[in-house]
Amino acid sequence: MKNILLTGFFGEGNMGDESILKAICENLPNDITPIITSGSKQEFGLSICRRGIFSWPSFIKAAYNSPLTVFAGGILQDWSWEGVTFFAYRIIAAAKMGSTPVLFGAGIGPLRSEKSRKLVKKALSFVKIAYVRDKTSYDLYKSLLPNAKVKLGTDWTWHFPIDKQNNLDSNSLAINLRAWKDSSLLNNAIKEINDFNGIKVGLAARKSDIKLFKNINNISETLCPSSFIDFSKYSDKHGYGIAMRYHAALAMLRTGLKTKLICYDDKVKDLAQQAEIILDKNGISLDFNTPPCSFFTKNEELFEEMKKSFIEVINQKYDII
Repeated sequence: MKNILLTGFFGEGNMGDESILKAICENLPNDITPIITSGSKQEFGLSICRRGIFSWPSFIKAAYNSPLTVFAGGILQDWSWEGVTFFAYRIIAAAKMGSTPVLFGAGIGPLRSEKSRKLVKKALSFVKIAYVRDKTSYDLYKSLLPNAKVKLGTDWTWHFPIDKQNNLDSNSLAINLRAWKDSSLLNNAIKEINDFNGIKVGLAARKSDIKLFKNINNISETLCPSSFIDFSKYSDKHGYGIAMRYHAALAMLRTGLKTKLICYDDKVKDLAQQAEIILDKNGISLDFNTPPCSFFTKNEELFEEMKKSFIEVINQKYDII
């Protein structure tokens, strides 16, 4: 195997997705070139156009020349119809081109419409092996295809070692927010942040997050870390954290920061459950919490199992290609 095709929400300016891509590429053998569907040029491998009708010829060509197509990160979500069709059609197209579709560290759902569920069920029927990153995705997958070869994995960012350090300022708050259609959830989060008496620093996981910090009283500065490791380092300088985006929340929890989660969707709720964090009726943590030791050991074990399987697939030790 010389090439693999990597498909995800890459090159769109999301700290989490770029960190996922980096983790995957760092686990590839040196003699394999990743071909990456990306909204911008990548430092790893070869990039092909990610969006639009003109992206299809390059995707079809890449799939034809790649024995394996790997899907990772948040996929098959019907917050928009494109969130389903983009990935579903590419899973099917890869399989038709003779490129075996596999999922590693993928999160699927929500799927709220019957139309979405039917299309995703069709697409997933072509997937030979899947490691999903959370239990909600696992349960959804099994509800669509009870006999599917799907296993519970975890997020690719567990590839990066994060040192737990002593927080430098117990009177400071690291903040991450994202725009969301449920304005009441966002407004409740902003109210809690404004009630915090101390230093407040905004940490944007995407540049579009920055404008939300204008609603925060007395915010001292706003930073936009480009990687999961950098986000973790900036988080650890504070005594408390409040996070809305999945990877921002995961970075804060992994530093051991006392964190409050704003659960805008199922993947963040699943993260809260893993970390044994109790939520109020609005989906916001009742208090600032740190995860138990089991949170770290369980995810580290899941990551090692997923990585081992990924490497075996890459080395063609699974009879699926």
